[in-house]
Amino acid sequence: MAELKYASLPVYTPSEPSPRYSCEPACDEHTLQQTPRHSSLVPSGAYTQTSGKVTVTLFEQENGVDIPTYGRRADISGTIYLENHDRVSQVVVKVEGKLDSTISEGGSKSIITLSRSQTLWRKEMGNELPTLIPFSCELPSHFTYLGSERPLPPTYYLGHCGSPAFYIRSQYTISVRVTRARHRNMEFLRNVDDVKIPFIYYPRTRAHRPIIPSPSFFSTVKTSPEEWYQVLYEMKMRTPSKVEPIHCHLFIPAGRVYGLSDKIPFHIQLNGPLDSLQKLLMPQPLDAPPPPLWSSKTHEKCPIHKKPKIRVYILRQYSIETRGQKAWKNTTIGEGEIWEVPPAICDTQGATRAVHLDWEGELKVQSSVTVGGFLAGNVCVKDFIVLSLEPPTIDSQTSPFFPLQITVPVRIVTDAYVEVTEYEPPPAA
Repeated sequence: MAELKYASLPVYTPSEPSPRYSCEPACDEHTLQQTPRHSSLVPSGAYTQTSGKVTVTLFEQENGVDIPTYGRRADISGTIYLENHDRVSQVVVKVEGKLDSTISEGGSKSIITLSRSQTLWRKEMGNELPTLIPFSCELPSHFTYLGSERPLPPTYYLGHCGSPAFYIRSQYTISVRVTRARHRNMEFLRNVDDVKIPFIYYPRTRAHRPIIPSPSFFSTVKTSPEEWYQVLYEMKMRTPSKVEPIHCHLFIPAGRVYGLSDKIPFHIQLNGPLDSLQKLLMPQPLDAPPPPLWSSKTHEKCPIHKKPKIRVYILRQYSIETRGQKAWKNTTIGEGEIWEVPPAICDTQGATRAVHLDWEGELKVQSSVTVGGFLAGNVCVKDFIVLSLEPPTIDSQTSPFFPLQITVPVRIVTDAYVEVTEYEPPPAA
């Protein structure tokens, strides 16, 4: 067969950014149609910083903030005020980003994620230097590392001063440099006024599907099974046995992409033969008789059972790779709240009958966490939902079952899914 070849595709150039506009109509305009948005409006305040005789003002910021903030592909716009422009030879604005990382095994590494420079005025241009110089610079959405494009990482810091060392820092700055000649006749001797403004880069990402609210897991898993992602694991026994295995099911919302503010429901189910669950929940000393297979209405005759230690949490894993060496660090960024689900009434008797035990709960990311996972350069930040189940013991007797841990990769993003359900059309003109 002859080799298949692709036809050459036309060359495309990136489209120009959309012009700045206001969502509010002007005096000679009126709104024909509007889709309501849940996101906040663009701030109308300004951030100002002065150094020496140079003042930099940044637009579209919240009033009173300590540090300016910009999102994905944001337009950094503002003005530069020169109190004295005698002997000024050049005015330059530069936007920079850097990703620093350190591990004990591989040392330190620094990656330039952003570097954009713009000369606003130069003496050789011949035009008069204005007192107030406007500027504008659009942030890119990606940077190139080892030949591959990656999204710009958010502003981030993680430091561990102990041993082993583990350090991540992603930072961004806006720098304004005003160059002046020291003397009119000696322009090669220069003074430089620098204004450096750190800013927060906060790219927002929204979950692609909603978490369906439901008062009962059993009602939705039957009517809408596609809304749940199921993970099945078998609880292993320490020694070979004729006892049938116990299966553990973990259900989480199917999207596996959740916002920082989302309450993530989950459901846990243990199912298997009755005698297997008895060995899990009612461990007995080696010389003790087996527990009865019947239950009584009186508490005195009920076999004593112990609850397994169940924990569901969100694990964030940081990894750094430098000079062929890789290091990891794990931390918990959310703990689940768990409650038991009353068992269904069943009259079937016998040690081999199948039964199940259920728990439900909710997970939420800690409020101190402000960014989602990301991959940038040699740094990777990933998230997981983890179920840890430790069988109970009695009289120091080890459970015949091994502990169980289920790890499910998920993605934590900045914004939850929001669906507009109410819309009122504008009145007719």
